Amino acid sequence: MNNALNILYYSKISGDLTELVDIKELMALQIINDKSIQDRVNKEEDVAFLQKMVTKSILKGRTKVNFNRTAETSSQILAHNNFCTAKFIDTPLSININFQQHNTANYYFKGYRTTKISIPNISITPATLFEIKKLTNMYPTEKFSLGFTFLKNLQTVGYSLSVVPATTGQKGQASCILSVLTQDNYIIDDASKYFDVTNLIKNMSV
Repeated sequence: MNNALNILYYSKISGDLTELVDIKELMALQIINDKSIQDRVNKEEDVAFLQKMVTKSILKGRTKVNFNRTAETSSQILAHNNFCTAKFIDTPLSININFQQHNTANYYFKGYRTTKISIPNISITPATLFEIKKLTNMYPTEKFSLGFTFLKNLQTVGYSLSVVPATTGQKGQASCILSVLTQDNYIIDDASKYFDVTNLIKNMSV
């Protein structure tokens, strides 16, 4: 088991749902709880099958839709991704975000190399501020994602905002992505269709 966990620990994980939930933690639980999976993870290449299994179990019955390369906005992004209606607060050193609502959700932040923060069942009110970018942090210009999930009819649903490398492939260029996981779909779209992302991607060397 320790060998499989060590391999997982040093493996890079990216792809579907990694902006919303700690996929690596869920993979670790699979290794701990299933001897057959422990035996199967012997090298870094073996991690891919485990990630696929975990994401498939979450996405079961749902359709992945990517609107990144279209000009139209998605009605489901507008209806279910609360970043679309959130208030972004810019200061000289940071960008904060405020949701004008009361909600309870699992908070997940991923960024700055190996930095991850998970807080289950966090209470969100109109007075809550989330700091999403700060120039004085270590690695302040690297990609990050901020996601919120909760259970609805025993299914994980949620929404996120991510700053990632631009799809142009040009080194150092960033783009901002929204995702939403509903009971029917997993939707990804370009955040610039919904609000001004200039300050979010400014000076990012992703």
